[in-house]
Amino acid sequence: MSVIGLIGALIILGAWIFETTESVKRHKSLIDLRFTVACAIGTIFLAIYSFQIGNEIFFWLNIVIAAIEGFEIWYSVSIKKIHKK
Repeated sequence: MSVIGLIGALIILGAWIFETTESVKRHKSLIDLRFTVACAIGTIFLAIYSFQIGNEIFFWLNIVIAAIEGFEIWYSVSIKKIHKK
């Protein structure tokens, strides 16, 4: 693995996790669901492509981002259900 690629991936993940954590603390819907679903689908395709070409850094980066997006979808739907009651 390239150290530069690994550092870049960790910075991206750190920023994404920080933003998601801050939104959860504020009990706010994270982002537009249509956007998140589209991003999650695209991220999964990128993960598959990264696996096919053997790029470990982008494969794992996309897998973790897809997991975060899955959490964002679940959390946003849950928050909207809570606020409707």
